[in-house]
Amino acid sequence: AFQEAESLKMAGCDVYVFSAYSIETSRDGKLKWMEDKLASVLPDVVICDTPLSVKVAKRVRSALLKEGKCVKVVYDITEWYPSKKNLRNVSVFSVFFKFCALVSLSFCAGVWSDAFIFGEYYKSIPFRFLFPWKKNMFLTYYASVDKVRRFPQKESLQKECVLYYSGNMTAEKGFFRVLDAVETVARKKTETHFVFRVVSSSVFKFRDLPQNVKVEIIPWQPFEEFCKTVGQADLFFDLRDDDMENTRCLPIKLFYYMSAGRPVIYTALKAIPKGVPEIDSAGFLVPKGDATLAADFVMRYIDDESLYRRHCSRGVELCVSKYNWESQEIGFVNFIKKGIG
Repeated sequence: AFQEAESLKMAGCDVYVFSAYSIETSRDGKLKWMEDKLASVLPDVVICDTPLSVKVAKRVRSALLKEGKCVKVVYDITEWYPSKKNLRNVSVFSVFFKFCALVSLSFCAGVWSDAFIFGEYYKSIPFRFLFPWKKNMFLTYYASVDKVRRFPQKESLQKECVLYYSGNMTAEKGFFRVLDAVETVARKKTETHFVFRVVSSSVFKFRDLPQNVKVEIIPWQPFEEFCKTVGQADLFFDLRDDDMENTRCLPIKLFYYMSAGRPVIYTALKAIPKGVPEIDSAGFLVPKGDATLAADFVMRYIDDESLYRRHCSRGVELCVSKYNWESQEIGFVNFIKKGIG
């Protein structure tokens, strides 16, 4: 949303971003707040990121149409809906009914929308199948070339290696696998000092780690701060579960890590080589998030300086030449300003 809003603003559009995330009221209260805010700006186009926001935009469109104003609603599909998080804390007996209700809402969002923006291939399939006549475009979550700060590569990781994890410290997100990999590497590379940098809003009590491991916990960072500091790490981990949902999701942070010029070690999700066929030249994919294999790859980078430098440089090269926001920006702006009329 940040990059989309910035690009539209630079193209001369008046842009308003509304989020009810921090509004402390009921769900209906949040929807009413969004509806009032949206109606107050008399929009020409509303870009929505959830079925509920599409529902709000539909109401505003209907009200403004009575006054002779045409409003277009674009559904920007970046997440599965319903996803696992929508079904958490739901009793076993209620899961099926809530799932069906959310699927119905997702279908209605497709009906109410005038056009779609797809963040990746797999999430586009049901909407392209059900609504083939509606306009759409693919807009992947690439990083902006100028946003991510790049730091010089270390000549060697033998003395110090900064390992980086960003996300919730939970089993589903693969945090415990990352922790196991860090511990394994530290016990085998006793001459190397490791910094395990964790960016998370979660609270976690760490077990005793080898003495050559220092843990740094960084609270959640605003987007621009994340872009400025992420490249200070040497290697990036993401060993999330390889389940039906995750494997069809292309992680957005992948492109920021590559753009920062550092190798990535990711679970072998099938969405990654689908979105980045050259990934093997900028990092390693680990089947089932195998912590032991991930640790082996870290040690390969420590022992093989030329491999590490090649993967660092290749990530930047790919992002500068191909996987960057600037390569999509004009198409996105034209789609919003001219393509959905």
